[in-house]
Amino acid sequence: MTRVVASLAIALGLSSAALAAQPWDGTYVYEQALGPGAGGTQLFVTHTLTVSGPEGCRLVAEGFQTDETIRCKAMPDGDRLLVSFVSFGSGKVENKYGVKLYSPGQPLFAIARAPNGLVTTWQAYTKAVDEGATSSAFKKVGR
Repeated sequence: MTRVVASLAIALGLSSAALAAQPWDGTYVYEQALGPGAGGTQLFVTHTLTVSGPEGCRLVAEGFQTDETIRCKAMPDGDRLLVSFVSFGSGKVENKYGVKLYSPGQPLFAIARAPNGLVTTWQAYTKAVDEGATSSAFKKVGR
C-alpha cells in the first residue's frame, strides 16, 4: 500500500510540474545595437525577458547608460505573448529617477511566433524602437 501511495504522489507531482510550465515560459534576449560610440566602439543594451507564468515576468535592460528592471505581466494570446507593465523592480511605478514612464497594465510589447522565428511588435517600451514597429528582436535562449 505504501508503494502505491508513493507512486501516486510521484505521478501527481510530475503531472502538476508538467502542467505548470507554459509554452512561453523561458528566457528571451534582445541585443539592441545603439551604434558606434566615441572611439568607434559598438554600444549595446541587452534586454532580458524572463517568463515563468503570467505573474512571473521580469524585464532587465543593461548596457550603455542603462540599468533597469521592470516587473511585468506576460499573457499568452494564441501565438502571441503580450507583455505589460506592472512596476519597476523597486515595486514603484516611477523609475529610480522618480519619472513615471508607464502606467500599470500598459502594454510594453508583444512577441509572436512566426515561420522564421519570433517577431516583436513594440508598444510603450521606451528602450526599444518606434511604437508599432516590428522586428525579430527577442530570441529564446533558455527554458
